[in-house]
Amino acid sequence: MERLEFLPFVEKQDRFAAGVFRQFLIQEEGDMVLIVTPTEEYKEWVYAYIKTRLKDYPKKVVVKSAQQDQVKDNINPRYTFENFVVGPSNQLAYKVCLEVAENPGRSFSPLFLYGSVGLGKTHLLHAIGNRAKTKGYRAMYSSINDFSEEMVKALKEGKIEKFREKYINVDILLLDDVQFLAGKERTQMELFRVFEKLQTFEKQIVLVSDRHPKDLKDVPDRLVSRFESGLLLEIGLDDETRISVIKKKLMEYGFSPEDSVVSYVAENTGYNVREIEGFIRTMKILGEVPKPVRRDQRSIETVVRYVAKNFKVDPELLRTDSKDRKVVSARQIAMYLCKTLLGSSYTEISRYFGKKDHTSALYAIKKVEEKRRTDRKFHHMLKFLEDGLRKHLS
Repeated sequence: MERLEFLPFVEKQDRFAAGVFRQFLIQEEGDMVLIVTPTEEYKEWVYAYIKTRLKDYPKKVVVKSAQQDQVKDNINPRYTFENFVVGPSNQLAYKVCLEVAENPGRSFSPLFLYGSVGLGKTHLLHAIGNRAKTKGYRAMYSSINDFSEEMVKALKEGKIEKFREKYINVDILLLDDVQFLAGKERTQMELFRVFEKLQTFEKQIVLVSDRHPKDLKDVPDRLVSRFESGLLLEIGLDDETRISVIKKKLMEYGFSPEDSVVSYVAENTGYNVREIEGFIRTMKILGEVPKPVRRDQRSIETVVRYVAKNFKVDPELLRTDSKDRKVVSARQIAMYLCKTLLGSSYTEISRYFGKKDHTSALYAIKKVEEKRRTDRKFHHMLKFLEDGLRKHLS
């Protein structure tokens, strides 16, 4: 097809519509046309017209309203694709998010990202928003808690329609911490309404959670099915990417990424980018790389014996390679409590339990953290052990 200019192309099909379009600001650059309308109502009309009448137009058409600039998008300019550390465990998520930012609503809507805390999911949300904005798209970020609080306020003030318009009149909606939808019936209802409207106009929705949609508690099936209707991607942090993150964060805080410093950080942090950054930030405040602190072995023994007693197993079994389920569970919990209550390093913990390197403790503690987030009974059991141990250790 011949690449015609926008207005002549429209007029060829519909002179009335061409006359309406002339009232808008239209900018053409390369293979993109930006249309700025005076109101949100006109913007929705343009979207509907494009969807039904301009399917064959060869250029990408982006529509904004002048009213949009009055709404805060909550996108943090600090998080971009350029400063996101890419590795084997998150490469696919990175590529998909980049595609979504470049061509929202085309292939992956909704996009649902899930995984443990501190792995860069929120970073990718903001990166999508920042890149999309440079392309002329309207993006908005919100956590579910903020969405819910804003909705409650709108209801009290009789402004619920204005609230809905805010979230519907975007090209890309970025929603964080979806797991906090649990039990919030009115929030779920409003989100479903927004979700359906955005899908009708083929807008882009990106959702982030610490768990798979099927594992969301107290969320209705109709919402879960919507979350699963697009692309689901799990984000992890493999050893290679973790080391790359440590090196990048060290340089950001003015440290030289020497092997000894990288190893020190790796031995004292887990598979959580926030934990890694927090540890390096502490190093920066202290002004030097702290020397490893040897934890009193009696304190670790206190934790092990207390956990073993509650599980009714011999504490010495926790230092063996026993595969008995009760022993394995007690061993992992003991490692977790040594880390969280004593501040023991992964190397110290692994050494005490007779393991070859710090990765054994890393794996065990990660398993406990994941189960604690998804299993309420397990969380309460850990809380009981923590409270009891604090009294023994004080």
